Amino acid sequence: MSSDPTMPSVPTPEGAEPAGLLLSRDLIFTTKVTGTARELGHRIMVAGNTALAQAMIEQWKPRVVFVDLSAGELVSIPALLAYRSLAGEGTPFIAFGSHVDTTALADARSAGCDPVLARSQFTAQLPALIRRAFE
Repeated sequence: MSSDPTMPSVPTPEGAEPAGLLLSRDLIFTTKVTGTARELGHRIMVAGNTALAQAMIEQWKPRVVFVDLSAGELVSIPALLAYRSLAGEGTPFIAFGSHVDTTALADARSAGCDPVLARSQFTAQLPALIRRAFE
């Protein structure tokens, strides 16, 4: 648990496998990602604000973090660098966004996300990305 009283406490489900985390505010897309994971027998949690994202990463140590680059300050370069520091070096950060938002895609790469995909590529590869993350 976090010792910082400003960080929300996130209860850990007992007996739950280490999960993935999706940083997104897009309710329709989060349903697609979490539903695909569930169909494959895995669990992906969702954080829609920075405090919750930090608390979930710190407390649950997700196996993978999916980053929706349309989520504004939730996925800014400073936020991504902070999340990566909390998660540790072995945690993959997979980012996706609009293919025309080349700045956001480049920023994600510079913050250490790999791979960084156009949303259409991410959607097409989602089952394989989830399987690989939980191997």
